[in-house]
Amino acid sequence: MALTSLANIEKTFGRRIIFDQLHLQIDQGERIGLIGDNGSGKTTLLKMLAGQIQADAGLVTIAKNVRMSLLDQDPVFDDENTVMDEAELAFAELHRLSHHLREQEHEMADVSGQALEKLLAQYQHLQHEFDLAGGHAWRHRLEAVLQGVGLEPAAWGQNVGSLSGGQRSRLALAKMLLSEPDLLLLDEPTNHLDLAAIEWLEDFLLDFRGATLLISHDRYLLDRLATRIVYLKNARLASYPGNYSAFVKQREVHELTQARAYAEQQEDIEKQSEYIRRFSAGQRARQAKGRKKRLLRLLESDQLIHDVSAQRKIHLALRTDQRAGDIVLRTSGLAKSYGENTLWRDVALEVRRGQRIGVVGPNGSGKTTLLEVLIARREPDQGEIFWGANLRIGYYDQNLDDFDPTGTVIEEARGQRRIPDQELRSVLATMLFGAQDMDKPVGLLSGGERARLSLSQLLLDKPNVLVLDEPTNHLDIASREALEAALGQFPGTFICVSHDRYFLDRVVNRLWVIEPPGLADFSGNYSAWIARQRQRQTQAKAAAELAKNQARLAQAPKAATPSADNPYKRPFGRLSLEELERRITDTEIALAQCQREFADASTFKDPSRGRQLRSDYDELNKTLAQLEAEYFARQ
Repeated sequence: MALTSLANIEKTFGRRIIFDQLHLQIDQGERIGLIGDNGSGKTTLLKMLAGQIQADAGLVTIAKNVRMSLLDQDPVFDDENTVMDEAELAFAELHRLSHHLREQEHEMADVSGQALEKLLAQYQHLQHEFDLAGGHAWRHRLEAVLQGVGLEPAAWGQNVGSLSGGQRSRLALAKMLLSEPDLLLLDEPTNHLDLAAIEWLEDFLLDFRGATLLISHDRYLLDRLATRIVYLKNARLASYPGNYSAFVKQREVHELTQARAYAEQQEDIEKQSEYIRRFSAGQRARQAKGRKKRLLRLLESDQLIHDVSAQRKIHLALRTDQRAGDIVLRTSGLAKSYGENTLWRDVALEVRRGQRIGVVGPNGSGKTTLLEVLIARREPDQGEIFWGANLRIGYYDQNLDDFDPTGTVIEEARGQRRIPDQELRSVLATMLFGAQDMDKPVGLLSGGERARLSLSQLLLDKPNVLVLDEPTNHLDIASREALEAALGQFPGTFICVSHDRYFLDRVVNRLWVIEPPGLADFSGNYSAWIARQRQRQTQAKAAAELAKNQARLAQAPKAATPSADNPYKRPFGRLSLEELERRITDTEIALAQCQREFADASTFKDPSRGRQLRSDYDELNKTLAQLEAEYFARQ
């Protein structure tokens, strides 16, 4: 079923064409990843679907009774409300029903007879509406979602006006998820979220029964969530089935086919041009003139030529002309705290030449602080830092605030460097700064342009050690891919803070995981770390279950012993050990399914389904206890 569609959409801003004959249909249950270069019009497309921007031409169709909700990058709240007050607005209908129910309860206490029966009938009808809307479970859902997006109970009583930009974004996301629309329109939902909150959001959206259209540069998230990738390029949309990795493979085939067709076309254009040059005067001048007109029309209007010529990507090659020693860095007893908040202590690390290290951890755990301590921008509380010999260290600051906003692009790139003007302009050109950009004040640059300018400085400095703080922030997907490729070929050493899991998987071979007040040093990439954590959680859960079962058996009443020698009198006494193991596994799977259904808010919109689920859950728990008792009795 189509929830909404766009047909023949056209949109311009000034002389710039944003959408040209654009088409899109979103069906029930789809999870669509919308990608494209920065400034290509992705946010405009979401706002058009939400009715905030009108198309110049074309048709926007929304199915009857479809509710859409847009996550705005600049949310508006009542700043006098507390976080909890604002979040509860997502349950406005439940609040109304709950208040009405309480009023009727007070009224029923003061009446009798027919008046009481009439009020009771109204009360039962309201109670049914209340149950269908989520009933008393709404408070638990609200608290779970707030904590899931990273708003802990300590923040619930704060006035919204006192929140940081990141906290406001998380509150807007929580309200949107709680409202349960048919179509979620998400514009960079992982901005301001740490890894734990991003993973929670992924699990939430995987269980969401409506449709989702999300703009994201987080390719790991797109791999987990997307059932289709929609690529906005050159004012049009191209649709690719599958997740981001499937899109990359399809795009490579498409671009290779396009490049071959373009090469053949250019060869034909050259032949036509040669014919025109040779015969523009003489007996064939008329034919040459006709060919020239056709060629000019082709060059002006051909979509293939337009697409290929519009493919501008940064070309990043990180080189160094200085070889570092074998030992790049050593730390011992390193510690840092702010007041009573200990970020990390007793940090002892050794970095050798050529290692590629990623730094991860929750927001506020001290990742950036660690980098700044290592490069002497901050002082540690205690401990020592030893850098090796023959090093040239390049630092990338995620805040991008080391620039003079009044300085021009070429002035800020040059800085104190003694570099020929031609080399400087050449490096800036590889980062997509054209001749018209050289004299542009840095204060007018976008976040992505400032990021590319900062990377240009690293190219010019040719460091053999890179210390990078969130280098993929502000970069579109194409630029992230270019950075990954450059780091993959980089002959030196780098230490990189990042929450981009796809990036971490592709470029690092070692992780420093900050878990205040400690730091874990792990050999491997992000996915390997997560796999090990899940394995440990599984082992810990199994050990806890075993201890629980053993304790339960130890406390079992002695009255059960008369049947101990007679398996026919025990519920599962006739089963073999193999059959018991299989039944235990099947029962645990069924319990897990029940728990998943408990987490789904729609389950409780049907009160009878909720009661049946609780009954099934209790019966399965009883069965599991009997199966485990029989199994452990045989050991």
